[in-house]
Amino acid sequence: MVAHILQAYDADIKTRTEDLEHSNLAGYNVNVHEITPGVVYEDPSVTVKAFNAYHGSPQNIFGYRFETHGRVIVISGDATPRSDVPQNCNGCDVLIHEVYTQASFDKVSPEWRQYREAFHTSTRQLAEIANKAKPDLLVPYQGAKPWL
Repeated sequence: MVAHILQAYDADIKTRTEDLEHSNLAGYNVNVHEITPGVVYEDPSVTVKAFNAYHGSPQNIFGYRFETHGRVIVISGDATPRSDVPQNCNGCDVLIHEVYTQASFDKVSPEWRQYREAFHTSTRQLAEIANKAKPDLLVPYQGAKPWL
């Protein structure tokens, strides 16, 4: 898949590396490796753990827990309320969670409503998650359009 993405961006890469920009010749290189839940990166400053974040039917969808200098930040990823956020936050300092609002839900077609309910988290569901996860700070964010 990565080879095909690089092929799709070939003209852009040439423009950035061979034309006036003279960008780093290795800046577009990719080192891909599959991950599973658990520690996916660790150095003396940070530990990154992946956890299951369900998004409908696809497998291998992850949220991430960052542990650094006595602080914990959890990012839900693009997830349903079924994700493993509460046990991975568990009183974390910051929880960043994807959400859709009821107001935006009311504006979309029945098909988009069905999709949202199956693949995403409502504000009410996020409130339930936050009450279980107990983050010090909750940062909700809304996905890109056509969400409205």
